[in-house]
Amino acid sequence: MCWWIRTTRGPAASLPSALEVAFYKGLVTISRRAGMLKTYELLTRHFNWDRRPRAATESETMNYVLDRALRSQGIVSVESICYQDAPRKPAMRRLVESRVRRKELISVQVEGASQSHWIRTDALDTLPDPVPEQIHILSPFDPLIIQRKRLRLFFGYEYRFEAYVPKHKRVFGYFVCPVLIGDRIVAALDLKTDRQRQNLLVQRWNWVGGGAASAHRHGVEAALHRFEKFQLRRS
Repeated sequence: MCWWIRTTRGPAASLPSALEVAFYKGLVTISRRAGMLKTYELLTRHFNWDRRPRAATESETMNYVLDRALRSQGIVSVESICYQDAPRKPAMRRLVESRVRRKELISVQVEGASQSHWIRTDALDTLPDPVPEQIHILSPFDPLIIQRKRLRLFFGYEYRFEAYVPKHKRVFGYFVCPVLIGDRIVAALDLKTDRQRQNLLVQRWNWVGGGAASAHRHGVEAALHRFEKFQLRRS
């Protein structure tokens, strides 16, 4: 048996929500996806298993979560490791402290931070060489943006998703994509893809962070052209 579900939001989303629960419990998997249309299949049938593999222990899961955070974030806190997973925070702190005792992690001070942060001990020996500033147009759902407290701490930028805000109360726009240059958020662009005409619409261009607009406009426009090609290629 397969289920084909177009993702929705609101009261009509009960069946997709039930399938998502089954997905996270390891009963079904997403066997195929076309745009917003997902196909769910029984896990055992999709992978053709005669016997389900052993589930990861809580210790294995905790170590995986910590290693993944260190790999993706570089500098971590218990808050950033356990984002949206508050019940694991006490155990995660104990795991971090055990790695500190084994000298695998070292505590670092982050200016303006009230919570403790750590990095891998060997990270101090592998600091990358300086590179030219790169420009990134970030989705509101990019992991860097989703963790609002971390974004504010490291980049001094307060992001607000305004799609659900009444139009007359929006400050930056409906679907605002922050623009990261080096280590600074310099702009917030309200973007919309016109798939019928195959182009990207900049509905509102907001400069933020006190950056000089004239110094960044050419680079941001070039990044927008690359972003447009990428988005339309996916459609």
